Amino acid sequence: MDALSHALITYILFTAPGLSPLIPFAILGAVIPDADIIFPAISDKTPSLYLFTHGGIAHSIFGVFVLSLLSYGAAGLLAAAGIIPTGVFTAAGVYGVAAIFAGALLHVAIDVTACPGIPIIAPFSDRKYTLGILPGPSVLLAGVALGVVVVTLLSLLPFSFAIMLYGGTVIIYIAVRLGVFLIADVKLSGRKIPSINPLRWLVVQEDESSYKIRYYTPFRGYSDEVIFEKFRDTDARELAGVLKSPEVRRFLFHSYIVTAERSGSVLTLVDPLREKGYLYYPLKFKRVVVKLD
Repeated sequence: MDALSHALITYILFTAPGLSPLIPFAILGAVIPDADIIFPAISDKTPSLYLFTHGGIAHSIFGVFVLSLLSYGAAGLLAAAGIIPTGVFTAAGVYGVAAIFAGALLHVAIDVTACPGIPIIAPFSDRKYTLGILPGPSVLLAGVALGVVVVTLLSLLPFSFAIMLYGGTVIIYIAVRLGVFLIADVKLSGRKIPSINPLRWLVVQEDESSYKIRYYTPFRGYSDEVIFEKFRDTDARELAGVLKSPEVRRFLFHSYIVTAERSGSVLTLVDPLREKGYLYYPLKFKRVVVKLD
């Protein structure tokens, strides 16, 4: 989910119980995990730092805790320097850092509902966790959030009314997505990946040698299947031998499924779901080439 949507949802949740003095801090916490959009400048050049990417360590519990402390300290310094109103900082007191952390945890909780997931226990593990309910990112919610800003700036609607409409839209959207997810979970076997269309799912069924890929849409059923072989001129043992490579670990972190093909002394690993256009996110590292010893 985009940072603006996170900010608006946090605003709604902190306004309802009357926590107005903490709202600026909670919103700060809700958006700081997405500061990791600048991290690829590091990890793109240094594969071993692959967790420093968008949707990486900054979206873990440990990461948001560190970011919350740093953000609170930075806000204190800005208040002391007179760059931001000191009244905002002093009104919240020590509860400010708790509000930042709460907003950041809310960000993580929302993002774990979406594919491809986030590594919530990084740096202790790079495994991604997802409930698989929402696609990532959600174009619809981003568009509606932007609409709230536009209609407010143009004075077309009062912000209070616009934010109420936004909250209702979010509730309906998530309810529809959750309902379809529960139906799909009962009816479909295999791994299910939601698409932008809430009534369309990408279904991945796996065995020892291949992946079977199909779309499923209610009332239409399954599309024709596509088969991707896991191994060509190689095997699982040879693949296991390169898994510790930083380039390979970075590739795996970004991928949904993996196929391997050997040509001479070169092993090529590919995520066919992204390379063939079944999924578009994450955008980078759709394949990696490894030179075998």
